[in-house]
Amino acid sequence: MKLEPRNPVRIHINLEGHGEWYRRELDILVAGIARGRTDEALLVDNVDRADCVLRIEGCPQLRDRIGNCLAWPERRTPREFIWETGDLPTGVLPGFYVSLPSYMFDSRRHRAFCLPIRCVESIRPYDLGDATYLYGFCGALSSGLRGRIFQALSAQNERAGGLIEVRDSIWGQMFDRTGLKAKADYAENLRRCRFNLCPRGNVLAGAGSRLYETMQAARVPVIVSDWITLPSDIDWSGCSVRVREKDIARIPEILHSYVDRWPEMAVNARRVWENHFAEEALLGELGRQLRSLLAWEGEGGFAGRVGGRARISLGLLSWKSRQIYTWVNRLRMRGKA
Repeated sequence: MKLEPRNPVRIHINLEGHGEWYRRELDILVAGIARGRTDEALLVDNVDRADCVLRIEGCPQLRDRIGNCLAWPERRTPREFIWETGDLPTGVLPGFYVSLPSYMFDSRRHRAFCLPIRCVESIRPYDLGDATYLYGFCGALSSGLRGRIFQALSAQNERAGGLIEVRDSIWGQMFDRTGLKAKADYAENLRRCRFNLCPRGNVLAGAGSRLYETMQAARVPVIVSDWITLPSDIDWSGCSVRVREKDIARIPEILHSYVDRWPEMAVNARRVWENHFAEEALLGELGRQLRSLLAWEGEGGFAGRVGGRARISLGLLSWKSRQIYTWVNRLRMRGKA
C-alpha cells in the first residue's frame, strides 16, 4: 500500500487486552500522541477509516512454545503493526521493537523504537554543571553482562570517577507514580554523571528505557549491547558512545577520550529525544515510519515467511545459548563469593 506523500497516515491504535493499570497508562500515552502537530499522521477512532492499525504489545516471545514462535500471521486489512516492548520478541509481526537483535531484524518490516510508557516519570533535562562523575549506573545486575561490568569496573570506580550503584530492579514498580525513592535515586544518579552506562539486561539486544531516559536527562548514553538495532535517521555518533561487550574493562579509558566533547553530545542527546521520542514528537515519528512500512508489499509472501522463520530460529538458538551462559556465569560468581 503506497500512500500519497501529501496525505497523512491515518492510524488507529488498538489498546485491547491490557489490565487496568497498564490501560490507564496507555490512555494517557494516546492522549499525548494525539496532541502532536504534524502533517505525517493523524489518529482515528474508527478502524474503518484507518490506513493501518497499531497494536501495543502482543508479539510472540522466544520463551513461548516453538509452534507459536514460528506461526506466521495472516495479512489483514487494514494492515496491522505492533509496538512491542517484550524482552524476547520473535519479530514475527511487522512494526516497532525495543529489543529485537540485529540478526533478527528485517528493515523492510521492522523499526527500532522507544518504549511507549515512561518508567521514571521524574526525569527532566539536568544542568550540565550538575554532572561531577565521569560515568554512572544505577540498577540491577539482571544479566551476565551487567555482572561482568560490575566486576570489571568496581576496582576502578573511585580513581576513574565512576558512580556504580547496584539496586533492586524498579521495572516492577513502573506504574507506581507516588514518588518512589528507588526512582528518585535512579534519576539522581543520572543527574550526577556525564555518561550513563546502558548495558542490555534480560534481553538478547537493546538498552530498554535506560537509553531514552539518559537522552531525556541531557546526558550521554554509553550503549553496551553488541546486537542492538538503533532507531534510524539519527546521528548516534554525535549523541552516544558505543562500547563493545568485550571492551567493558576499558570503559573509563574510552570515556575519558570523549570528555572534551561531552557537553556538545549531551545537548545533541536531549535534542534527539525532543525531536523523535518526546510525547509531542511521537505522532510524526510513528507516521513517518509507518508510511515506509506500508510501502512494502511483500508482507506475507513466501520468501518473507521463509526468511522470517530463519531469523526466528537463529533467535531461539541464541536465547538458549544465552541462558546456558548466564547460568554457568552465575554459578562461577557464586563460587568466587
